[in-house]
Amino acid sequence: MKSLFATLPPRARAWAKTIAILGGSLAAYVAVALLVTVLTGDVVAGAAASDVAVFVLAITYRWRSTGTPLAGPPRPRARTVSFWVTAAAGLLACWFAGQTAAAWVYTTWGSKEFDAVNAAKLDSPAWLVVLTALILAPIGEESLMRGIAFPALRRHWSPLASAFVTAMVFAILHGNLVQIVLTVPLGILLAFVYEAAQRLWPVVLMHILFNFAASFVPTKLVDGIANPATIISLLVAVALLLFALTPGRYQVEREEEPAQA
Repeated sequence: MKSLFATLPPRARAWAKTIAILGGSLAAYVAVALLVTVLTGDVVAGAAASDVAVFVLAITYRWRSTGTPLAGPPRPRARTVSFWVTAAAGLLACWFAGQTAAAWVYTTWGSKEFDAVNAAKLDSPAWLVVLTALILAPIGEESLMRGIAFPALRRHWSPLASAFVTAMVFAILHGNLVQIVLTVPLGILLAFVYEAAQRLWPVVLMHILFNFAASFVPTKLVDGIANPATIISLLVAVALLLFALTPGRYQVEREEEPAQA
C-alpha cells in the first residue's frame, strides 16, 4: 500500500491516504457492529462494541498523525466565555429543531426503519440500551466523526465543508429519515466546537446531553410544536448560532493572526 501511494502525485497521494483512513474507519465501525450482532443476536450489543472499537481507533489515529494521543492546544476562541455560551445556545436550538423536525417527519410519513431501531432496543437489556444511548454512542460516534473523519478532511477542506460532509455522513449512518433530520444540525455544531476545542471530550459531553434530553424530555412537549412554521423558525435560529460560531469570526483570533504570521 505504501509503494502504491508513493507512485501518485503529492495531491493525489494525500487524498488517497484520506480516503483510505475514512473508508477503513467506517468499515471497521460497521464490521465490528455486524460481527458482534451476529455472535450475540443483539443489535444494541453490536452498536456498543463498535463504539468502543472506534474510540480506540480514534486514539490510535491521533497518535499516528500527531505523535501523541493527547489533544493539541485549543483555538483562542475556545478560551472565551462567549464561544461556550453560544455553543450551549446552539445545542439547545439544535435539540428543539431536530426533535420537532423528526416528530413532524414521523407523523407525516412514518418510518419503518425508525420503528425497527426502537423494536431492537426492546429486545436488549435495559441497562445496555441506556449505557449505549447515553455514554457509548456519543463516545463512539464522536470518535468516528469528529476524532477521525473531520481532522482527515480538514487537511483538504475548510471547516465548513468538512463539518457539512461529516454531519451528513453522521446522519446517514443512523439509517432512517427521522434520525437524519434529527442529527444534521447537531453534527455541524459539534464539528465547529471540535474545530475550536481540538479535543473530543467537549463534543462527547454535548452529545450526551443531547441524547439525555431526547430520552427523558416528554414527547408531548415536542409534538405540540412540531409544525413547519416552528421548524423553520428553529432552523433559522440554528443557522444564526452556527454563523456566530464560524471559525475566523472571533476577535481574539483576528488579533493573534499578525503575531502568528
